[in-house]
Amino acid sequence: MLGTIHAFEHWLLNYRRVWHGSLFSSFVLPVLFMVGIGISVGSYIEDTESLGGVSYLAFIAPGLLASTGLQTAAGEMTWPVYAALSWGNQYKAMRSSPLTLAQILNGHLLYGAMRGLISIVVFCVVIGLFGVFESPWAPLAIVPCLMTVIAFSSWMYAYAISAKSEVSLSVAQRFGVVPITLFSGVFFPLSQLPDIVEPLAWLSPLWHGAELSRWAISGIETPWWWGAHAGYLVLLSVLGWYCAYTCLRRRMTL
Repeated sequence: MLGTIHAFEHWLLNYRRVWHGSLFSSFVLPVLFMVGIGISVGSYIEDTESLGGVSYLAFIAPGLLASTGLQTAAGEMTWPVYAALSWGNQYKAMRSSPLTLAQILNGHLLYGAMRGLISIVVFCVVIGLFGVFESPWAPLAIVPCLMTVIAFSSWMYAYAISAKSEVSLSVAQRFGVVPITLFSGVFFPLSQLPDIVEPLAWLSPLWHGAELSRWAISGIETPWWWGAHAGYLVLLSVLGWYCAYTCLRRRMTL
């Protein structure tokens, strides 16, 4: 555990020098999303039956809460991971210390979870100011959103640590992160998708996190039992960690 904290401290100290660059994405983008999509686009939507009887603003706010954390984690688990192995050689320096591969991995994943949590908490405050909280349990939406971040981060890490070139990272963002964000029930219910496509969206951790978040904030019942959503996120996290560790061990022993 102590080794994991030391590895985490490295990334935390690095963030202390560059945190200014995250101010826009953390504080301004949530407001733009809520105004530009929730209010502007929502003003054209009159029939809210498919949205669970809530306004479009109240429907997308919980989904945006989860997707913001996921996108933040995706950014931290792509180029920084690739750079630590291929450009800055931070991993090689850590490996020459008493740190184990598991501690190196856990430290970086812990940092990614922290970055995602910061974005989630800030966004939660923003949507609260827009008056979309329909339940006293609304702040608990942070929990499934963080679970989504953790479940997604390890898989993104495994991909980035295995990448042979930085072009692969752009491909992952364009054909992985963006489609997941668009087709995971954040902006519209999955029932709007073709029947043959809808089951594919169930595989997305973002859908499960968005549904649990929406349940906490707006009181809309989840399509599955809440324990099934949470259990799937836990399963993804465990399998993802094992995959990430296997990929890291293979790259560090080449």
